[in-house]
Formats: sequence, structure tokens, C-alpha cells
Amino acid sequence: MKSIRQVWTWAWRGVEALGRVVVIPIDRLLEELDFLAAVLLSLSLTPRGQWPFLFRHARQQIYFTAVQQAYVFTVVGLIIGALTAFPLIVFGIRDPQLLGRIMHMMMYHQLNPILAALFVAGLSGAAITAELGELRANQAIDHLAAMGVNPYGFFVLPRLMGVTVSLLILIFWLDAGVTIGAAIMLNFYQNIPLDRFFRVCAAGLTVDAMALTVGMAVMQAIHIALIQTLRAFRVRAYVDIPRALPSAFAQSFIGCLVISLLFSLVRYG
Repeated sequence: MKSIRQVWTWAWRGVEALGRVVVIPIDRLLEELDFLAAVLLSLSLTPRGQWPFLFRHARQQIYFTAVQQAYVFTVVGLIIGALTAFPLIVFGIRDPQLLGRIMHMMMYHQLNPILAALFVAGLSGAAITAELGELRANQAIDHLAAMGVNPYGFFVLPRLMGVTVSLLILIFWLDAGVTIGAAIMLNFYQNIPLDRFFRVCAAGLTVDAMALTVGMAVMQAIHIALIQTLRAFRVRAYVDIPRALPSAFAQSFIGCLVISLLFSLVRYG
């Protein structure tokens, strides 16, 4: 009788654990959608006089995230492109059309957006969480809200716009660097002309494929900005900021992977 009770207890604990695995992601998704709805509602409630400030702050976010890191991302793209070319060289793949398809499937629509999202979540996203978390801890956000300032429109909206544009720019820089790095290595080891490789890569950039990639990047950027600001708004004291940073990064990056997987199913499924 006792063993039966133990079995039922273990089984019930297993059901509870399985329920938490299913319920927690759904609960977080609903929480993120609710936060997005509040941000979009603040967009319609933002006075016209605040728009110049919002655009100026969004430009600052773009400069910090994308413009300042353009050189670094181009160099990283060159290295990744060279590393991508080595397996192709080892397997003796010389057909330019096949090489172009591999670049599109592996790099342009899969790996490069994920790497750019990882960079944005780790650098810009962490800075957003730390900055807004500090403002939340010293009650500056609460004081502005008491003065009639909408915190969603004032703090979240410009960062959301800036992160979205920045991610698209970084993906472009990474694609350019990867293409040039792979072309140089393939030209050096397999004598594939640079101009021919560039033409093949450009020919595969169809409107539908680019639209899917842009849509995926926009959703990833929105997800990163929402998660980072949402975690910052939950801060109550300064000691909460170090705890919020890793959880915000992990949740935002895992969400980006899920978004990439869903778009891959749409693209190739």
C-alpha cells in the first residue's frame, strides 16, 4: 500500500512538473503580449510634441547598437565567412550555384540573424535592462509617471524602434562580411572568381526570402526589446538588477531561437 502511494506521489509530481513546463512559457508569452499591447496603446496616446524626443532617442539607440559596432561586425563577418568556406573547400564543392544556395540557407537566413540577435541581446539589451532597472530602483520612472509621463511611450517605444532598426543594420553588415570572407577563401583555394560568386549570392536574394528574413528580424528585435524592458520594469531595488540581467538575456535569446525555428518551418516546411 505504501509503495502504491509513493508511485502515485511520484506520478503526480511528474504531472505537476510537466504542467509547469507547458504553462510557464505560455504565461510568459501572454505577459509579453500584454506588455506589447500597453506599448502600442502608448503610441496612440503620445502627444505630437514628444515625437521629436522619441526619434532622437531612437537614433541614439541605433548609433550605440549598430553604427558604433559596424566595423566590429564586418570583421566578425569576414572571419565567419572564411570559417564557413573551409568545410566547402574540404568537401571539394566547386559548383557556384550550390555554393550560393548553401550561403543562403546556412548564413543569410539562419545563422547571421541569430548571431546578430545574440549580439543585440547581449550588448544593447543588457544596457537597456541595467539603465531602466536603475531608474526603476531609484523610483525615477514612478516620479515621471506621477507627473503624467507615460513610461511605456517615454522609455520603451524609442528603444523598441532603435533595436529593430539596429538589428536589421547589423544583419546587413554581417551578411556583407560573410559573403566577402567566403568569396576570398573560395577564390584562393578553389579559383572561383569573386564576381561570379557575388552574382550567384545576389541572384538568390528573392523578394519572398528577403521578406521572411526581415519579418523574422523585426519579430526578434521586438521580442528582445520587450523582454529587456519588461525585466527592467520589474526591478524593485538595486540588488535586483544583477539578477535581472542574465534572466533577461537568456529569455530573449531563447525566444529569438524559437522565432527563427518557426520562420524556418514556414520557409522550408
